Amino acid sequence: MAVHLPSPREDLYWDRDALTAEEKRVFEICNGCRLCFNLCPSFPALFQAVDALDVDAGPADPARSIAVDAHGNHAAMAEDAHAATPRQDVMGQLEALQKLPLSVHERVVDLCYQCKLCDPICPYTPPHEFAVDFPRLMLRHKAVDARQHGVPLQDRVLGNPDLVGRLGTTLPLVANAGAAVRLNRVMMEATVGIHRDRQLPRFASQTFQEWYGPGHRKLPPPDQVSGRKVVLFYTCSVQWNEPQVGRAAVEVLEHSGVTVYAPELKCCGMPALDGGDVPRATAWAAHNVQVLLPFVQAGCQVVCPGPTCSYMLKHEWKEYLGTEQAQQVAAASFDLMEYLHGMRKEGALVEDYVQEVGEIGYHVPCHLKIQKIGFRSRDVLKKLPGAKVKLVDKCSCMDGTWGMKKEYYDLSKQWAKPMLEQMPQDAAATLSSDCLIAKLQIEEGTGKPVQHPIEIVWKALGGEALAGRTAAAGPAPAKETE
Repeated sequence: MAVHLPSPREDLYWDRDALTAEEKRVFEICNGCRLCFNLCPSFPALFQAVDALDVDAGPADPARSIAVDAHGNHAAMAEDAHAATPRQDVMGQLEALQKLPLSVHERVVDLCYQCKLCDPICPYTPPHEFAVDFPRLMLRHKAVDARQHGVPLQDRVLGNPDLVGRLGTTLPLVANAGAAVRLNRVMMEATVGIHRDRQLPRFASQTFQEWYGPGHRKLPPPDQVSGRKVVLFYTCSVQWNEPQVGRAAVEVLEHSGVTVYAPELKCCGMPALDGGDVPRATAWAAHNVQVLLPFVQAGCQVVCPGPTCSYMLKHEWKEYLGTEQAQQVAAASFDLMEYLHGMRKEGALVEDYVQEVGEIGYHVPCHLKIQKIGFRSRDVLKKLPGAKVKLVDKCSCMDGTWGMKKEYYDLSKQWAKPMLEQMPQDAAATLSSDCLIAKLQIEEGTGKPVQHPIEIVWKALGGEALAGRTAAAGPAPAKETE
């Protein structure tokens, strides 16, 4: 019988003893497998702690052990080994895990920055009977801590990007200048816990909604529009820090005859979940579903330029809300570049490019990989004129809030080195990532600017002149499928 994983809507989810028992169950399975030994700091911390225990932690049955060869590859396990293993002692190491101090549990949780890369490579995720969901287990631990002890100030600040963005864009010149003053950064580190050396997002002088509003507020209701139509979940980063990404998305889509709606929305909720603030995250999710649902019911697709946000729309809102409405929004949601790739495949993407793009170092964000949609940004970029795309398939080790914190800044930089080492060294190369938080790590590590893939597409289509080209030509007809 498969293990039941409680949702945040169930009392069992919030029970500390049940949480601890589930952690020991999952830790035992992870320790017996160790496939994730090099993904993030959490797993080495767990395995080293178990190895240090003064107990015989070896599996009783050799058939249940997993060997690692000289190349780090895991040998095949006997197919019937798990089926014959009692639930209460899955890998034969239950005694060791029962003696694991709770301080180790806390350390493993603290070191998880929610890249979620363990999920697609884990052989025991649902529907397997072991039902291992490590990332959500870590979030559950933070949620239980927050309910019992409150959300720390550090997480309250980092978990509310709309509040920070609204304050920062009120006086953006002052806010941006202040972030460059060393004394201010030292004080910020002492009070809020944001490391003094971490590159911070810059606040925009014009928010995305301020740009979008004047030209688009008079769009007809979506149920009165035929043809392709989307609603843009533009993200907090685009709204407050990178409005040019939203503009590029709107103008590229409109160039292919797509009607783009962008109602006012709240944060997707992931920053709040990082701090265990489930009530805030679910309230934001519920608000966004309420705003997006009428567009979806009128035939719009939801497109999102942020990997973490698109993951939340597709997977986490329905988990935390448990409503049919959240399911409907999830079913209609796409990553922006996933949507453009689909348009191209159908021959509906207008590709009358006017500028070559050259070499591109494209970093694929973890939260796109776990959506299992392929490398759609790369696939679109490599079709641009003159494009030579290098795929950088390594984690930036940021997570929206984790890499900002003074406790983990050095560790974040250390684990990001493989990504930075793979970036093109040519000064003329363009660096790109869909993740506007990974952008901070890349820019800090390379000293070079990073563009969202949609910005590169926008420039190839004419950049500043694109809106005029679209207006002059009118809606473009769909092309024949290649």
